[in-house]
Amino acid sequence: MARYLSRADLSRIAGKYIDQYYTRFGISKDAPEPIDPERLASSVLGLNVKMLPLCSDGSILGLTVFQKCRFTVMLGDGTKLVEVFMPRDVVIDSALAADSCTGCRNFTIAHEAAHHILADLFPNDYGKAVMYRGHIAYRERNGQPSWEEWQANTLAAELLMPTFLVNAEIERAALRLPNGILYKSASDPNYEKILEMAARMGVSWSAIRIRLQQMQVIKGKPIHCHPLDIIRFGE
Repeated sequence: MARYLSRADLSRIAGKYIDQYYTRFGISKDAPEPIDPERLASSVLGLNVKMLPLCSDGSILGLTVFQKCRFTVMLGDGTKLVEVFMPRDVVIDSALAADSCTGCRNFTIAHEAAHHILADLFPNDYGKAVMYRGHIAYRERNGQPSWEEWQANTLAAELLMPTFLVNAEIERAALRLPNGILYKSASDPNYEKILEMAARMGVSWSAIRIRLQQMQVIKGKPIHCHPLDIIRFGE
């Protein structure tokens, strides 16, 4: 059973590892830089990040390994791959190597790293879950929600998008949403600014949108029609 950890708890945990990351790479919070999850995983956490085909249908985004095990995957062309994974391996599906998948790839690395962080910090809680599950934790595209997966997702978001970094990017982009209203339209300059923020931070549009909503920068769901669209195209 996963230990109860609130969003605030997970934010504090992320902060400790971000501090280690910044110290290791000589980065100051006075001039914050985006967190590279692969460097965090390898240099701070001692994980081995690999990219291999994990499935033929895109359903498995990544996995993290806690004990030596064999992994078999049947590819779409009928090729059978058998890999032996070792403890502290983090394996990302090679389909995410494309530049268009940067946000998903980075979040998956951070998600799998989060599983290791929690297992390291709370072995009596997460160790039992790992043994029960068979030594591997998967991140699936349409996986069943669980308390443990929520914690891994939340910790991943806190690692990639800590509040101080998001605030610095808001200032850099000169993002101004006085009423918290965002129009998901090219007519709204704020929409383009948020896309630029996401690209700089190496996250997806959906990830940065959710983070900005949590921070109350965006209130409610983005509106698809901007007033200028009505002027251009009519109601």
